[in-house]
Amino acid sequence: MPLPFGLKLKRTRRYTVSSKSCLVTRIQLLNGEFVEFTLSVESTGQECLEAVAQRLELREITYFSLWYFNKQNQQRWIDLEKPLKKQLDKYGLEPTVYFGVVFYVPTVGQLQQEITRYQYYLQLKKDVLEGRIPCSIEQAIRLAGLAVQADFGDFNRYDSQEFLQKFVLFPIGWIQDERVLEEATQKVAVLYQNYRGLPAPEAEMLYMQEVEKMEGYGQESTPAKDSQGTDILLGACLDGIFVKHKNGRPPLVFKWNEINNMTHNKSFFALELTNKEESVQFQTEDLETSKYVCRMCLARHKFYKINKSNNLYMNSQHGYYYHSQTSLDRSPLEYGNSGGGNGRLRNGSVYSAHSTSSLTNPQHYMQPSPMSSNPSITGSDITRPDYVPSPWFDSRLYHNRL
Repeated sequence: MPLPFGLKLKRTRRYTVSSKSCLVTRIQLLNGEFVEFTLSVESTGQECLEAVAQRLELREITYFSLWYFNKQNQQRWIDLEKPLKKQLDKYGLEPTVYFGVVFYVPTVGQLQQEITRYQYYLQLKKDVLEGRIPCSIEQAIRLAGLAVQADFGDFNRYDSQEFLQKFVLFPIGWIQDERVLEEATQKVAVLYQNYRGLPAPEAEMLYMQEVEKMEGYGQESTPAKDSQGTDILLGACLDGIFVKHKNGRPPLVFKWNEINNMTHNKSFFALELTNKEESVQFQTEDLETSKYVCRMCLARHKFYKINKSNNLYMNSQHGYYYHSQTSLDRSPLEYGNSGGGNGRLRNGSVYSAHSTSSLTNPQHYMQPSPMSSNPSITGSDITRPDYVPSPWFDSRLYHNRL
């Protein structure tokens, strides 16, 4: 129906809003489930992250963050100190936000909370299945056997190879030969029998300990050019900033303790080293990319320095003190409402959380993308069925997986 006086409504981004000051944010968790939070349009990324953390009863929040796809379909981590909606409006391809691990630890044994280890396990499994962490066939079979035990436990109906063929056990598109795939799946079924009786937390820990030793663990990179104009992959890892050449040359790593500062100017990203007067420069795609690379590398530099000093988390009578991945000097994590499902953020805006998918339905197959939902052998619940939430948390938010 045409509007009076020839007025036309401007088409805007598709957000579900309950009022002009509220925004319903849709977030995909690491298990593929979607949840929604009602936030203020001025809520920062940090406030949204804390809402997710309370939903999961996750206190070791520093290791995690939120990301989105930009208009070039590239993964970009949210700037937690800025309003979430403004970032999605300006840079986002779609309003959906994704939850994931942004900072990787040298050893998973330092993760204190069981729910932290579970979410970390889900992330590492995604990294393997999506090819972010390459592995051999033998490694993939061992990891798949542990994942089946961690996700499904001791159930006779899972013994057959036919059942395992319904799930993605190996990196997508990795094994093209059907015969090789069948043989590998059979080996997983045999290995699964050997893990009988192994509790889920132990199977997850063994999985993570295997992955943390593999090449590619904790790495994130972007295409760039060095000072000679040669195409390279520039990225960050646990040890520092690395440079990978496409001609087979050994990777070059600038250790964190060798880096004084990092800066960006136009499309250039520069490292200021302790033992060199001149900085080392790299050219990225554009200004926005260099700014993003600089921001994330500076955050990782701070994280790994604090993590090395064993001062990342410390217990207190108020809970865990933590360092944000943006400022790394915040106050303790505050949970305004102990009910779990609803709460109040620091700026006073109220949020509510509700799931947008059935936790009892099988996981849907989706197009693979960096750190996005993948068909895998996980269940579709937020936590393991044997996980017992603490008394102050609303246990109704959890559902049995099987």
